[in-house]
Formats: sequence, C-alpha cells, structure tokens
Amino acid sequence: MEAILRTVEHIAAALALVAGAAIAVLGALITIDIVGRDFFGASIQGTDEIGGYVLAFVGSLGMALTLLRRGHPRIEIFFRFFPQVLRDCLHVLAQIAMAGFATFMAWHAWGELQTTLRFGSITNTPLQTPLWVPQGVWVIGMIFFALTACLATVHALVLLFTDRAAIERRYGAPTVEEEVSQYVHPGADDARD
Repeated sequence: MEAILRTVEHIAAALALVAGAAIAVLGALITIDIVGRDFFGASIQGTDEIGGYVLAFVGSLGMALTLLRRGHPRIEIFFRFFPQVLRDCLHVLAQIAMAGFATFMAWHAWGELQTTLRFGSITNTPLQTPLWVPQGVWVIGMIFFALTACLATVHALVLLFTDRAAIERRYGAPTVEEEVSQYVHPGADDARD
C-alpha cells in the first residue's frame, strides 16, 4: 500500500507542476496583454476567459497532492485533549469524509462533462472554446483526487487495525514542528513511513 501511495504522490506532484506551469503561462499572457494595451493599443482577446479556465483546473489538479501532504485545513482546537484511540478514529473518519466529498465532486464533474459533450457546448466569447477542453482537465483532476482520497482512506483503515501509531503521523494535521521544518528544510522528506 505504501508503494502505491508513493506512486500516486509522484503523479500528484507532476500534476501540481502542470498546474504551476499553467499559472506561469497565464501570468505571461496577462503581462503581454497589459503591455500590449498600454503601449500598443492592442489586446490579446480572451485572456480573462483563459484565466477562468486555468483557475478552475489548477484547483482540481492540486487537491490530491494537498491531501497527501496533509495541507487541507483541519480545525483541531480540542483535539490534543482527546484520548489517542479517539484521535485515531477521528483521523480515519476525516479521511472517509474526504473520500466521500471527493467522490461526490468527481461524480458531478463527470456529469457536467457528459452534458457538455452531449450538447457540443462552446463559449459565447471571441475564442469560441469548446467547453469539453477545460472541463476535461478539470474532470481529470477531480477523478484523480477522488481516487487518491479513496486510496488514502483504505490505507488509514488498514493502519487503524495494524499500526495505529502511524495514523496521526500520516493522517493527522501537521504539528507546528513539522510545519516549521517544511520551511526551514523545504527539500527534506517528511517523517512518514
């Protein structure tokens, strides 16, 4: 299971790099558009439309990596006062809830894409973009997020019965020390098994 999750994390990191590259390209397009309008009176048509697409799929492409690196926010004000057994169960419950949410989002994203394909929808903008293109990338990200969340949930459930000591380390919120260590030593691997 660990090897599968490591492979999934590598794929998630690659998708996050694609998302980062898309943001860089969008930033370049916006810069060119601003300079073109201010100095030459010309504009790249559709920069704002492309920006909307990029922002939509960047979020979906980064969700799986954020999950695997424990980056989704969790409110744990009283958590440290709970007994360890209860904390472990709540971490697993949080993973189950995340898998349910991710699956729900992927299912609805797939439904949106099917509707777009059925009607051959295009935008009513100068670019006349076939909507299946940006929605397809968005759906890929959401499905990958759902698969990742389901794998993480299965792993958390296995750990609940085989290695409870690893649950908090793998699926709990990062400690202050772990967060500081990420900024002090950004290239270092975390202490997960």
